[in-house]
Amino acid sequence: MSRTTLVRVVAGVLIAAVLFRVAAPPLIGDTLVTAGVRSPGIATLPIISDIIQERLGTRTTEPAGSDTTLVTVEIAAGTGTAAIASQLLNAGLIADEIGFIYAVRAAGLDGKLQAGTFKVAASMTPTEVATALTNPYREPTVAVALRAGIRLEQVIAKLSTLDLPFTPASVELILRNPPEDIRADYSWLDLKLKDSLEGRIGTGVFSVPLSTTANGFVRMLIDRFAESVPEELRGAAADGRSFAEVLTLASIVEREAAIDSERARIAGVLAYRQTVGMGLGSDVTLIYMIDSAALRQLKIASWKDYLFWAIPPGIYNVASSPSIPSDLQRWNTRSRRGLPPAPICTPSAASIAAARNPDSSRKELYFIAIPGGNGATVYSKTYAEHLRWAAFYGFRP
Repeated sequence: MSRTTLVRVVAGVLIAAVLFRVAAPPLIGDTLVTAGVRSPGIATLPIISDIIQERLGTRTTEPAGSDTTLVTVEIAAGTGTAAIASQLLNAGLIADEIGFIYAVRAAGLDGKLQAGTFKVAASMTPTEVATALTNPYREPTVAVALRAGIRLEQVIAKLSTLDLPFTPASVELILRNPPEDIRADYSWLDLKLKDSLEGRIGTGVFSVPLSTTANGFVRMLIDRFAESVPEELRGAAADGRSFAEVLTLASIVEREAAIDSERARIAGVLAYRQTVGMGLGSDVTLIYMIDSAALRQLKIASWKDYLFWAIPPGIYNVASSPSIPSDLQRWNTRSRRGLPPAPICTPSAASIAAARNPDSSRKELYFIAIPGGNGATVYSKTYAEHLRWAAFYGFRP
């Protein structure tokens, strides 16, 4: 091909391109633009890309409206750009599907939109919306730390020290008198009509979203309890005791035992006392009773300053005094036989397992925590032996 011919061919191609660039935009309809945008290979071709952008005009940049209210958007895993565009259009968060898809590709975000929860406003441009969908929204949370062995009022005391989206009083109301929806959804809790959720409150650290309600928080507590206590421990014992009875014994074991290896044996002492017709005689139930009476006289806001589980001077005299209301005397295991009517705290899974299978094989009736023994306990079969140990460790003169 001669040089003159080559020049003519190149000139012809350039003229054709210019004519196409000038004449094509008016001729390309929305259907062809839509097809081009939905086909990345076509939309990115030289000249074609410019033509499509020109035809789309402000459809790629204009927001859906002027409302700046952030709206929560849930994008399911595996949702493609086109499906996301349709979802956003239906929600009124973009004005044009094709304009959004083009804006996504123009910003280099195609394939980078994520699944999750997002906050988007109708006042945002398509590119701003697309950018927001690359960074899932994470709602601010408040950390609530609860340990095993605490009672209902200690939970409320802890809540009163935090800035939460609900009041401690609203949580206390639900914990003391669980509504029908909670009773129905968690029937395995084995709650009688007037039972509280004492003993059934999960522990650990909770990340509480700022949108959580009091009911939702209580459900978090129950769900955590279910997570920490295996299903095989959440039912009646083999000997016919109900889950509620197991929990009550387990809550006493939780406060009496300091180490897991002692729990079944301490549970065995308490169980054997019942077998021989004795009262449980547990000091921790007396402390629970005395604390309950004192807390009734205080406002919730002051519970955070209350010293829970402290042994009061003259504990036995206080426990039998008129200062303890009659309904609380049911927790006086020194003057009454059998289990108290309800748990005294939230037991750990280890204490529940021990309460389901107490070790009474040694037929022991008494135990004393060894001072400075790192939780170790000494046991006795007779009261005389128990008194000797009590004198040895300085509990008696």
